[in-house]
Amino acid sequence: MVYVIFDFICLSYFFGSFRTENYKVTFGSLIFLALSLFFHINKMRSVYEITVTKKGIKRKTLTSSKEEFIPYSSVLKVQTERIQGSYSDAGQITTGYFESTVFLENGTELLISPDHFENYHEIIVAIRSNVTN
Repeated sequence: MVYVIFDFICLSYFFGSFRTENYKVTFGSLIFLALSLFFHINKMRSVYEITVTKKGIKRKTLTSSKEEFIPYSSVLKVQTERIQGSYSDAGQITTGYFESTVFLENGTELLISPDHFENYHEIIVAIRSNVTN
């Protein structure tokens, strides 16, 4: 959300600089827009989808469509944590949620949260039924 607000501010200065012919503002706006674009692309690289198969899970990056197959045999364990809900003076805002960390043989960790995956329960049930902790 902060990136989008930053983009709107840069764009307004960029287009406003043509009316005043202030080329320093135009140049500065272009630099900040390029930086913002870099951060957007970097953030999009971390967005991926997970598909459950019979022999493992497929992790597909949405920007590059690069697929990585993770067989169930390479999963060491699945650790589930309960994230506590949020509270304010008015009372409870959220009830909290669970998120799971999948530890792989190569030392990497895969965080699976219901906030990011609609098929969270399907993914966790499939991994747990095919992996012995």
